[in-house]
Amino acid sequence: MSQLILARGNTYRKNIFKRFIPDMEIGPYFLVFSLIIFVILVTVLTLVFSTRQVTKGYVLNKLESEHDKLIKQSEQNEMQISKVRALKYIEDSTRVRRMTRPGQIVFIEEETSIASR
Repeated sequence: MSQLILARGNTYRKNIFKRFIPDMEIGPYFLVFSLIIFVILVTVLTLVFSTRQVTKGYVLNKLESEHDKLIKQSEQNEMQISKVRALKYIEDSTRVRRMTRPGQIVFIEEETSIASR
């Protein structure tokens, strides 16, 4: 009488591990060690990504302070421009003081044309 024996398929899986690491057996110490390595890896990745977020905050604060400085400088420039445009400043300037008043003022009537065709 012939017999047929069916394997559960574990031999194929064991053969894959045996091909890469022939003398290693997977036991409880290996599982604990691999779990510790996995936890360390996840912790390191979390720290790396959280440091990126923290440095983004520092960069954002630096940019905001530079923005505030530029706004203050812009306001100072606007104040200087408004002082220069003031009528009192223009009247007191040396360029205006050197100007001479015209001797005779002539007004042109509206009805006459300055240029004709």
